[in-house]
Amino acid sequence: MTTHDSSWMKDYYAAWDSADADAIAAWFDADVVLEDVPTGHVASGVDQARSFVEGALERVPGATYEVKVGLVSDDTFAVEWVMHPYGLRGSSVGTLRAGKIASNRDYWNMLSKNG
Repeated sequence: MTTHDSSWMKDYYAAWDSADADAIAAWFDADVVLEDVPTGHVASGVDQARSFVEGALERVPGATYEVKVGLVSDDTFAVEWVMHPYGLRGSSVGTLRAGKIASNRDYWNMLSKNG
């Protein structure tokens, strides 16, 4: 197992913090698959993924992300985060391809809010 630098996560979540759908979508592989596990929503391909991002930004205006722990091994990543100001705790697990996000599954629970 090879552990790789997870510093890209800081830049990726900074794009989310900026609420810039183009900046976020720039992190996606052309064939990306995003899955929001709690809602069952799946977006396949960069166009659907960008639409998903736009919807997420509209639903939680002003949200920012605090990365608690980020790990990358080979082409797999996992990150634990807190969405502020909502206090929503969650995690994302996925794969990378040539430095871009190829897949991302988000797991969160509204009951986990901790302000």
